[in-house]
Amino acid sequence: MSDASGDEGDADLDLEEAYAVETPDDNRDLYGRWASTYESGFATRHAYVYHERVAATFAEAAGADDDPVLDVGCGTGLVGEALRALGGWAIDGLDLSPEMLDEARRKTAADDSVVYRDLHVADLTALLDLDDDTWGAIVSAGTFTHGHVGPDAVDELYRIARPGALFVVGINPDHFESEGFADRFRTDIDTGRITAPDYLRVPTYSLGENIDRLSVLAVFRTT
Repeated sequence: MSDASGDEGDADLDLEEAYAVETPDDNRDLYGRWASTYESGFATRHAYVYHERVAATFAEAAGADDDPVLDVGCGTGLVGEALRALGGWAIDGLDLSPEMLDEARRKTAADDSVVYRDLHVADLTALLDLDDDTWGAIVSAGTFTHGHVGPDAVDELYRIARPGALFVVGINPDHFESEGFADRFRTDIDTGRITAPDYLRVPTYSLGENIDRLSVLAVFRTT
């Protein structure tokens, strides 16, 4: 698979590969090859809308204190771009792929300012080299899509978020129950770590064979 062609065959292969990712190294390899054509190939062909729904849900729920925002698994910056179109939040990004972050770094808002204030290369399956209580909100679209990023990753996200931080986190519907996300959130409610989430079902794509695929959005706050 060539990451430069962006033709229909490669776009379909990329989608299959994305759902087959099992390890951080698999992720780095795939998204490193995919970065330059992710939006022009995959996102365009499949009418990817997940990022727009995450951004819109955040904008509806956010208050004055839900800033700055950390976009977890920001990729090429689609969520950040959608957020900046809806409000003036300060947005930072985090991703495992330096190549994806290179694309995100080029994103600009309508006023020609950069979309992302800062960008971090980081592996969510490990401890993050980021300070406690830093962000007023956490958003994510597509990170909890592959089996290698499980529910234990939320521990570090809770740590780096401020008390009361707003979370709008997308989760693969196939993994929500089977990989333990539902159980994990129930435990976190019981132990007082988070408020009871609102679970929304939102479209991931607006065209093609996956048009009926609805991802889970968990909307809650840390306590």
